[in-house]
Amino acid sequence: MPTTTRVIITREKEQGRPWAGQLRSNGWPVLELPLLRFSPVVPANDLIRKTFEWILFTSPQGVRAFFAAGLQVGSAKLGTLGEGTAAVLREVGHSDSLGIQVRDGRELATAFIALVDERARVLLPGPRHRGPEVEEILTAAGFNLTVAPLYETLPVPVDELPEDPFTPDDLVFFCSPSTVRAFCDKWDARPAVVAIGETTAAVTRQEGFPTAVAETPDLEAMIQAAGLGHNLENK
Repeated sequence: MPTTTRVIITREKEQGRPWAGQLRSNGWPVLELPLLRFSPVVPANDLIRKTFEWILFTSPQGVRAFFAAGLQVGSAKLGTLGEGTAAVLREVGHSDSLGIQVRDGRELATAFIALVDERARVLLPGPRHRGPEVEEILTAAGFNLTVAPLYETLPVPVDELPEDPFTPDDLVFFCSPSTVRAFCDKWDARPAVVAIGETTAAVTRQEGFPTAVAETPDLEAMIQAAGLGHNLENK
């Protein structure tokens, strides 16, 4: 049977709601506590005139922001880093041509280099602020890379957050370093957490959270890392 431990979902509201629904349908109590919100960034004027052989999406929000901006895929092949991002791509009528499962952008870039021989023109849509690893890896490998900032991740203002929403047995799911920082800006509590990957885990450890790390960036792996005891069932 599922544990009575309450799982706290800190993802942005649209991203967190499917996870919360799956957890509740499998018997876990859930608190939805979104700590981030997304703000669109107007794409560069010349982006619509460029053509690409590949477009690489590193997050579900990158997919949403791309199509919300009115950008077109054209003849480009599309790649994602995992099932969560690929699922959002399917929702808008497109498919992932890479078919890989990796944990982060660094692994996506490394896998892409191994799979794609030609030095293609590559578009990398995503947040305004991201780590340099993906760009550095692809550029060093000789790809003609265009980085397209399409959204900005902003913390929910601290005065919009509840004062003390936690209980001693709560378990917090963190999916990005910026979510961890938003949490720490509001609360001194340090409940046990599950990080979606090592990049996020490095920040949770630095901030003093007892941390487990998911092996892959998906809800099933988060549950397994938490030791909650059984696999998700579709209900």
